[in-house]
Amino acid sequence: MNLEDFDPAYLVTVDEIYHCHWSARKKARIARLRRAVEHFWPGGHPTRFVHISGTNGKGSVAHYLEQGLRFAGPTGSWTGPHVFDYAERLHINAERVAHAEIVEIYRDELAPYLQTLSQQTSPEDAPLGFPEIGILLCLHLFKRHGVVWGMMESGVGGRYTPLMALSVAAAVVTNVGDDHPISLGEELWQRALEKAGCARPETPFFTAACGQARDYVVKTAEAEGADVFALRSSDLDATAANLEAADSAHRIPAHVIANLALTLKLIRHFYPERSRQSLLAAMPSRLPARFWTPEPNVVVDVAHNRDKIEHFVERLKLQYPDRRFRFLIGLTRKRDPLDLFTPLFDLADQIIVTSASYPGQDPEAIADQLRRAFNPIIVQPDPRQAYREARDQLQSGQILVLTGSAYMIDQALNPNRYLRHLNASFGWRGRIGERV
Repeated sequence: MNLEDFDPAYLVTVDEIYHCHWSARKKARIARLRRAVEHFWPGGHPTRFVHISGTNGKGSVAHYLEQGLRFAGPTGSWTGPHVFDYAERLHINAERVAHAEIVEIYRDELAPYLQTLSQQTSPEDAPLGFPEIGILLCLHLFKRHGVVWGMMESGVGGRYTPLMALSVAAAVVTNVGDDHPISLGEELWQRALEKAGCARPETPFFTAACGQARDYVVKTAEAEGADVFALRSSDLDATAANLEAADSAHRIPAHVIANLALTLKLIRHFYPERSRQSLLAAMPSRLPARFWTPEPNVVVDVAHNRDKIEHFVERLKLQYPDRRFRFLIGLTRKRDPLDLFTPLFDLADQIIVTSASYPGQDPEAIADQLRRAFNPIIVQPDPRQAYREARDQLQSGQILVLTGSAYMIDQALNPNRYLRHLNASFGWRGRIGERV
């Protein structure tokens, strides 16, 4: 790899020239959100923000930070996507916020502002979108609860996300893997440019990226003028040693140790007096549908890219040695089923393919591709029925695993039929408008 030719500032500049209309729209959205933040908080928002980007581990690091920083005062987080309930995106002190608070802030604060924007004729005052509204909702919650540290997770990418409208105390790139090639670029260095673009001048920047990705990320962040702190092997060793002292390291996969080490590095940068052991004790992160066991012999995880699937398989092997699995899977968008699910084959007795609702792939088409390399595969289009049948047919020693799509997991397990319907039919009003 020749890093001498990797000139982040120039590559970003040329890319923006080549795609000037696209980049202009992205920057306009960031500017609109910045004006909204300034409207509500002319003197600046009182919370110290951490902008978190990366391929995997963003939600885990956000929640570890939210738990680990509690000693400094109230904490909060904005993460995504949600699995069952929009409120999963919003946490105060590591607890999901109440529906009533979301309703109150939206109706009293955001709806009047959005109505005002809709009446403006200037293109600069175009309506805010789904992510911008969610971020503003989160910021109002943080202000209401006196949040000192607020963790903000990018959805996809970093450089052009609405979160770039915020002034932050720190930025994070957990890692860079093979994700979203259509929107972030087919090459690893392109994805690194996007994700590490969340770095700000003279602002601490932390990363656990490794291999070639680490070099790309570090050089990109430095080109943005950030103060870079990359995870070292000594950080991993120290974290593992503290976990071993708690007699738990043997059950924790390497990627989880890396997420914890990255979290500790950031916290101890601002609070060097805090010990690793005391911080680890405060960080028992519990995320919805991440290695979740809703019933005996059932494991649920929203792994939806190759890296996540490989990490998930590693953890299954650690937690359930010598066990066999029946997998219930769904898939969304244009992901390659065979590439994504190949790591499951060595553990699987059977794979059941079902639907994934909003932007889901056809389960029959998925099954046809998987049968090139694995059998037995069956298709049951209804996720709830597929779950019930697979659970009831478990043999002795088997474990049922649901993975591949948060949308499929929502449809299979969400107990609230009203939210389940809204989640599955996301965007239906726009489709009506298109037909008219």
